[in-house]
Amino acid sequence: MNYQIAIRTIQDLLNDKKYLTNINMQRKYIYSHEQAKFLLDSIQKKIPIPAIYLWDNDDGTYNVLDGKQRITVMRIYENPNYLGNPINFFIDFMDKSEFYKYEIPVIICSGTEEEKIETFYRINTTAVKLTEFEIMNALYQGVFVEEFGNWGENVSTFEAKLFGSDKRGNNCIKALNLFTNDTRNYFNHNRNVSFVNGLKKQIDKLISDTNQIFAKYNNDLYILSKIILENSNNSSIINSWKLNSSKIVNLFNEYLANGQLSIAPSKESFYKELLNCYETTGLDSKRFFTKDDKILMYKGLRDGESKGKKLCPDCGKEFSFDEFEIDHYKAWSTGGRTSLDNAQLLCKSCNAKKNNK
Repeated sequence: MNYQIAIRTIQDLLNDKKYLTNINMQRKYIYSHEQAKFLLDSIQKKIPIPAIYLWDNDDGTYNVLDGKQRITVMRIYENPNYLGNPINFFIDFMDKSEFYKYEIPVIICSGTEEEKIETFYRINTTAVKLTEFEIMNALYQGVFVEEFGNWGENVSTFEAKLFGSDKRGNNCIKALNLFTNDTRNYFNHNRNVSFVNGLKKQIDKLISDTNQIFAKYNNDLYILSKIILENSNNSSIINSWKLNSSKIVNLFNEYLANGQLSIAPSKESFYKELLNCYETTGLDSKRFFTKDDKILMYKGLRDGESKGKKLCPDCGKEFSFDEFEIDHYKAWSTGGRTSLDNAQLLCKSCNAKKNNK
């Protein structure tokens, strides 16, 4: 890859339309009024502003790799109606000709298409300027990202509860993360695949299932949709959850009301366990042991030789308070009570071995 640094006046930059070829490679205009005024104030005071990065397409045109926001501010100052609605930044130059004479460093890069993509990715990732979706939109333009972006900007009320209603594609990435851990590779391989006829159908199915089962719960819907997706190949489980939606939601609300969720190891493990045993009757309303329970059990352990350490009942080794875990002798899901007479305190290693049996 090659690059060269040139100096262009604002007038040169704005007059040369070839610099703005494929401006959609960059995100929409998102500068706040204050950001725009700050940029123009720097120009007015002849303070240097960051360089504009261009990519030479080798046909007399250039892509803007970085700097679209700055160029757009300049165009709005030149023409307040540039974006359709009047915008006035109220920056008064003594002589507008000074604005056009202001010089900006322009870095012009050239090379292969792969180098172009990598350069854009690194510029915008390092600077943390673009959202993940905006970067994917720039790198892998095509029907997929266009349709996906339109979906993200027009989500329904329930979809917004799951993924958010962000206008910069964060909700798209959040939805996609349910189906893949490698978003960049996914966008690359699906750039010419219809989102509407492909991934959207999977998302719609997941949204429908989540809505049918948990709409009345209205908490942690993204976590719950993930659990549904993990069980999507087992239609009997999904159908059972749908038929017993009210019972499940009531169970969730009961445990939520008595504070059990706040002391659960994780929200996901909490919901998974309740979903796995919602049909079991006679479960103790106290699901997890508290820190006070653990303290009482810890005090009852034999002291070790080292100060402040106790002996694990299974392996006999010394451990500190934080290295012990409290759990049920008889599993809670099979009717075991969450009380000290059904509790055991083991080091993390011994407890893990017990759980693996």
